[in-house]
Amino acid sequence: MLRTHEGATGRAKESRKRFACMTAGQSSATELLRSCPVVTATGQAMGRVRSVLVDVRSRQLRFVVVAPQGGKAPVVIPWQALYFDSSLVRLVYYTFS
Repeated sequence: MLRTHEGATGRAKESRKRFACMTAGQSSATELLRSCPVVTATGQAMGRVRSVLVDVRSRQLRFVVVAPQGGKAPVVIPWQALYFDSSLVRLVYYTFS
């Protein structure tokens, strides 16, 4: 989605969204992550992947939107803070505290 606005010199400039939300079925990455469980490093369940946010400029995965259990507000986690545990098929959220 493009929006235009007048710049300081009077020329129209293009402004683009920085991130695009992708849900299951829109790409192979989102299809693989759809409903994948997300847990903390100690194994506590956080919820399941609802969607991912992709940087539209670099086309790289930047954030994962997690739908927590119990109907709470979604949680956005940076992709770099997650590790895929292939043996248990889940994403592990590592925090540095």
